[in-house]
Amino acid sequence: MKLLFLLTLLIGFALALETAVLEERQGRGSGKRQRKKTYRPKKSTGVATARAPNKPRNAPSDYKTGTGRASSKRNKSALKKLPADYIDAGMRRRWESWQTLRRLRRQAANTNDFYECYNTNSALKVADCQTVIDQVLESNDELIVTANSCLVFSFRTCQGFFCSLCQTLGTSTDFIGNQLDTIDALCLEGGQVGSIVGQDPPQWDAGFTYINDGLPTYDVC
Repeated sequence: MKLLFLLTLLIGFALALETAVLEERQGRGSGKRQRKKTYRPKKSTGVATARAPNKPRNAPSDYKTGTGRASSKRNKSALKKLPADYIDAGMRRRWESWQTLRRLRRQAANTNDFYECYNTNSALKVADCQTVIDQVLESNDELIVTANSCLVFSFRTCQGFFCSLCQTLGTSTDFIGNQLDTIDALCLEGGQVGSIVGQDPPQWDAGFTYINDGLPTYDVC
């Protein structure tokens, strides 16, 4: 009886530790912001109308949002696998079991998210991009992005974007903000701009360019 109790106690401790590790990984970003727990983009069906993302009530006057289209084709061969700590595999609800935690961990490992960093000849200011990230994460907005269209978030020298590459999808500013925060950590801190590309349907890309530069697109359909 004591042995069974001890075994149950050890299993409970192991599951609690696994839960803490996964939730810590889901909350990890560039080290500057708390990573939002959010869902990945999902295919949207029915009639959809694109709109500009909402702005937080106290957003700076120079912060702008809008819609656009990707026009700068980039070669997907330059893409590298996104580190697992930066992949949003999905959000765990408090009532979900430890099996769900394991499924989310496997999903993160198997998710086809890639990124690239590249140079720009323009004088982009990292602080402007960080303002964009903060405003996006404060927006609390749910959005529909039609096929081959983009959401644009800009502040002074910096332009953030999220594009649907193949089909109409639904996403949130929490998810978009997480991706922009990742590009801040992986590219901007090294003096480059960059993109994250989700190659699992519905395919998308997100990242930063200099203000008014063409938005990148990748042939991943």
